[in-house]
Amino acid sequence: MDIKRQPDSTSKASSKRTKTLALGLTLTVAVFGWIWAQPAGAQKVAQSEIWTDNIRHGDLVMQVDGFGKLKSKVQRLLSAPANATVDEIVLKPGASVTEQSVILRLVNPEIEQQVKDARRELDNRNTHYRQLELTQQRDMLSQQADLESLLSQLEVAELEVDAQQQLLDKGIVSAIEFKRAQLQHRQFSRRLDIEQKRLKQLEQLHLKSLDIEKQKIAQQQEQVSVATERFDKLTVRAGINGVLQNLPVELGQSVTLGQQLALVGSVKQLYALLNVTQSQMEQVAMDQIVEIDTRGGKIAGKISRISPVVEQGNITVEVALIGELTANARPELAVDAVIFTGKLTNVTYLRKPVNATPGASVKLFRILPNQSQAELVEITYGQQTGEYMQIIAGAHQGESFILSDMSRWQDFSSITIID
Repeated sequence: MDIKRQPDSTSKASSKRTKTLALGLTLTVAVFGWIWAQPAGAQKVAQSEIWTDNIRHGDLVMQVDGFGKLKSKVQRLLSAPANATVDEIVLKPGASVTEQSVILRLVNPEIEQQVKDARRELDNRNTHYRQLELTQQRDMLSQQADLESLLSQLEVAELEVDAQQQLLDKGIVSAIEFKRAQLQHRQFSRRLDIEQKRLKQLEQLHLKSLDIEKQKIAQQQEQVSVATERFDKLTVRAGINGVLQNLPVELGQSVTLGQQLALVGSVKQLYALLNVTQSQMEQVAMDQIVEIDTRGGKIAGKISRISPVVEQGNITVEVALIGELTANARPELAVDAVIFTGKLTNVTYLRKPVNATPGASVKLFRILPNQSQAELVEITYGQQTGEYMQIIAGAHQGESFILSDMSRWQDFSSITIID
């Protein structure tokens, strides 16, 4: 008799475990095989994290970048005419002004009182002059009246002499009476001559007295003018056409004689004052052409002065503007500039990588033709011009390099670029 046997459950479990182990081993081998197939030491970098540029060949215009401000050739520094207090501020920095534009008003009670006193004294001088004129006219009239009276007496004496002469001829009067009449006539005649001279001298004396008073009036008028001018200067005006550049005072502030109140600059006659890094100054020279960017247009210029002093790693360069000014050009406007220093012909170059230094030998990542990998190669820089850097060795036209900061990958010979 045959006996039917049941399947062994232990054998089924063992078979299942064997299949699972085989599948795991296969996946492990596949993963290690993929890793083995990758470049040695490769690291992944996202495409969005880098920026690149291609090597170019040709002529390269040499230029140096600078920055600075536009300045006025013609400036007017306004200072306090006396000790005073700022009573009113009419205009603020940046305002356009004309010669007569009022910038601020000062107040000084002493100067105001000086003007009043000077004008009062001038009025007194004028009044005294008019009184003197009236007095002289009265004296002249009195002197002329006396002269007329004497002239009448002289005429009577002449008549008396004529009458006595006739009577003497007829023997009616004595000779002594006739001589007495002649003597009286001569006395009146001499007195008339003296009085006439006195009248002329009085006229001259009056004229001199009036001249003296006129001089006193003129002197007092000068005092009034000086006091008035000092008072008028308390109203501070621009003095030139341009723009108000600086106003270092506040309302109610006390100022002293000679203290700076405001700075006004012309908007028509400008120049540029640039800062250039000391490392680039070897390329800069007098009379080089400069392009000034005001962000509202560009202005042509030419280097007119180079400062010998280095301040915080920069050297100041003054540029005379030879082109037409842009509409937004004004004093103290921040500008960028490009100084054209020369031209390199038939050279290899690319855009300036991060932290690139002229003349240095560094390692950059060159992108391989498959565009998915980059390898580290050594290149040598030449001269820098603006945003471009000359390449002396290590690169060829058409090759592409990573320009962004890759310092954290410098220990790897290659990297993988992923999307």
